[in-house]
Amino acid sequence: MYIPPVDFDELHAELRRALRHGARARSLLDHPTLVDVLCPVSAGADRHVAERALEASNLIAQAVEALDSPVDRIMSIMLCLSPGTSGMTLSKRRRHAADVLEIQPVTFRSERRYEQAFVTDLALEIYRRIRGLD
Repeated sequence: MYIPPVDFDELHAELRRALRHGARARSLLDHPTLVDVLCPVSAGADRHVAERALEASNLIAQAVEALDSPVDRIMSIMLCLSPGTSGMTLSKRRRHAADVLEIQPVTFRSERRYEQAFVTDLALEIYRRIRGLD
C-alpha cells in the first residue's frame, strides 16, 4: 500500500494554522487537515480519524520534546500541549510564550526569529521523523 510523502510546505502551513486550536487529539478531530497531512489514509485502508488524530498528536508531542530549550517549552505552550493551556486563547498563549523569552507578545508574534522560526523548527523536526532523515 502506497502512502505519498509528506509535503513540507503543506505541513508547515498546517502547523501554523494549528496554533489557533492546538495539537491535542481532541482539537485535531475538529480540524482534521493536519491529521490528513501527518497520517494520510492510503487506498483500501480503514483507519478511523480518531486513531489518526491520536497518532498525529503523539507525533507532534514527540517532535516538540525533541526541540532545543526553550523552543520545546514555547511550542508546547503554543500548541496547548502543556498542562493548563487547553482552552486558552492564542493571545494568552502568546503572552505565556513571550514571558519565557522575556519579550513582549507583539515581538514574539511579529519578529521572524520567534514564533515563525519556532514553527519552522517544529515542521523540520516532524518532517525529519516522518521521512526517516538523520
